[in-house]
Amino acid sequence: PGWCGAQGTEQLLHSISAVATGHRSLAVLVTGVHEEGINDFTMSTLVDGVRVAHYSSRTREVRPTQGWAAQALDAGFLQKKTQEFWGHEEGSKAQTQRWMQLYNQTGGVHTEQLHARCALGDQTPNYLRFQYAYDGQDFISFDLQTGTWVAAVQPAVFQKQYWETHKIWTRYVQWFLQHECLEILRSLVQQGQGVLERQVPPEVSVSRRAAPHGPVTLSCRASGFHPRPIHLSWVRDGGDVLAETSSSGILPLADGTYHTQSSLEIGPRPDGPRYACRVEHSSLPAPALVWAPEKGPLPPGVLAAIVLAVLGLAGAAGAGVWLWRRKSAGESRSLQGSAIGLSPAG
Repeated sequence: PGWCGAQGTEQLLHSISAVATGHRSLAVLVTGVHEEGINDFTMSTLVDGVRVAHYSSRTREVRPTQGWAAQALDAGFLQKKTQEFWGHEEGSKAQTQRWMQLYNQTGGVHTEQLHARCALGDQTPNYLRFQYAYDGQDFISFDLQTGTWVAAVQPAVFQKQYWETHKIWTRYVQWFLQHECLEILRSLVQQGQGVLERQVPPEVSVSRRAAPHGPVTLSCRASGFHPRPIHLSWVRDGGDVLAETSSSGILPLADGTYHTQSSLEIGPRPDGPRYACRVEHSSLPAPALVWAPEKGPLPPGVLAAIVLAVLGLAGAAGAGVWLWRRKSAGESRSLQGSAIGLSPAG
């Protein structure tokens, strides 16, 4: 699968969250974007999908992003990791240059990505991964059981042979997956257990929007939930499960919770079946159904026409009242004049 862009990152985060169900996982996501004279390098560390540390070529420093993570990772450790990532950043530039040569590329923007992960289930290490991508496609990964590299594409065979011949990097990867990754994960989970295990149910709403002479779009919004994994799906008349038309992905909010939105396009028939958004989340005792309204807000053009018509009627009514008042006032003055003319002189 492609790795680049928001969709690729979302797929990675979804896989991390999926592993975290029933487990505790730590993932390191590294991205290097390189062009002649321009380099952008970032690293994010996540525990159960929650970002706990970050490094970028702008800050040149590994910084915790959660208070409890700062308590779990002491200043000496963060300084050590900062110095390591200075080296990783420079190495990413050189490695991208080598991979460009393997693909016979001479210029342009190129991206190297790394996804490293470990997890604990019942205190047993599992889900160990160390995988590279190049320009959004799988490139090479490490098989911990055999201690060898697996080339996903033909150009990666040279890199496989190099790392298996010069074993320095291979030994580091083995040590990271079997020891350092798990030690960091245990420390972070111990410090942040209360935060990681909190259950906050989503607030869910379903809206309906009809395009003039076009399809109807149903939108299901779930917000403020924790932990991150959630599943939204669409059902028709409580039975058939339908494929969504689009999704925002799961996005973080400033308070540490998450938001997501799923949309579904349906036909404009007013007497058609009923639709509902089905929500599955660990905070809910059972999947919840939130039914879509059978009628939505009026399209802007129709609404504007109604507003103008109402204003027109109000204007006509106002003009009638004004004319009636003028006519009434004129008749009153005529009667007053007649009364004055008939009155005897004093």
